[in-house]
Amino acid sequence: MKIRHNIIILTAAICSCNNPSIPQQKRDVKQLEHLIDGEVAISQQQIDTAPTSHIANNVKPITTIKFNEFVVSIQGMVIFDPEKMDQLQRDTVEIDAEVGESIEGSYISILSDQINDLKVEQRYETSVTIMNEGPHCDLTDWKHFNSDWKSLKQIRNGLFFSEEYTDQDYRSFPSVSMDELRQKVKEHCGEEWFKLLAKVKSPTEYPSAVSVSRYFLRITCRRKDNGKEFTKFIIIKTPMGC
Repeated sequence: MKIRHNIIILTAAICSCNNPSIPQQKRDVKQLEHLIDGEVAISQQQIDTAPTSHIANNVKPITTIKFNEFVVSIQGMVIFDPEKMDQLQRDTVEIDAEVGESIEGSYISILSDQINDLKVEQRYETSVTIMNEGPHCDLTDWKHFNSDWKSLKQIRNGLFFSEEYTDQDYRSFPSVSMDELRQKVKEHCGEEWFKLLAKVKSPTEYPSAVSVSRYFLRITCRRKDNGKEFTKFIIIKTPMGC
């Protein structure tokens, strides 16, 4: 069942209620380096013939996103509706990560013989979520903190390593009054959720929390045949709450 944002969501996932959207397990960098260099090096043939998300040799899945000019492969992130990624994407694509999944600390491979001057940037967005043990109400259509774009390190031609964030990054949010937050919760989530905030003094005090709700990748490059620059965007929505 796909999780839809901006509604009350029920999940049985086990996570930290202080940091509701922090990935359950950080990527093992050395292991990923070994996989990339050896057993699971990504090839164009694999991308053309394999399902969008797959698990081989007991390694984490590879999600592939196909654009006209290139193919993006993200190693170690499980998404909802992987069949959607079998389609050719337009300039911007939105995908939903499964609970506990994240792009952070993942290898990103971009394969193409049609482009040069490749640049990949990443940023994130935070939102407020109100938690009630299992159910939670996400205010993803309200205010956000948006980080600056940061260029990703290119390890070798077409291979990048995604940015990772700290607890402090996850809690970054614009200054808001509790009256303003309570009113928004009352309008969007309902009276019972509004009552949960009666004694809460800040957006980061349980059962309120601030965490990452979306990641953004911006991929910029030029076509070899005409030198024209173009940009593609990948938006990754991540479940919130606990």
